[in-house]
Amino acid sequence: MPLYVYTCPECEIEIEELRPAARADDPVECPVCHGLCTRDISSFSFRSRSAPTPVYASPQQVARALHGPGCPCCTPRRRS
Repeated sequence: MPLYVYTCPECEIEIEELRPAARADDPVECPVCHGLCTRDISSFSFRSRSAPTPVYASPQQVARALHGPGCPCCTPRRRS
């Protein structure tokens, strides 16, 4: 089953839901405000034999890329 992303217009949260393609456009109930969420438009992705192999980063590499050097949340803290 495909994974679809829906956005609540009231809460502005995104909800991911696995559902059959036949039900893709049916609204989803927001778990916060119980309003109706509409499906976001997303692109389709596929991989061919000639496509490059994806590169996977370690959690440390992702943290460094997102936060940069000296970020207080990524700096190891000393125990007192």
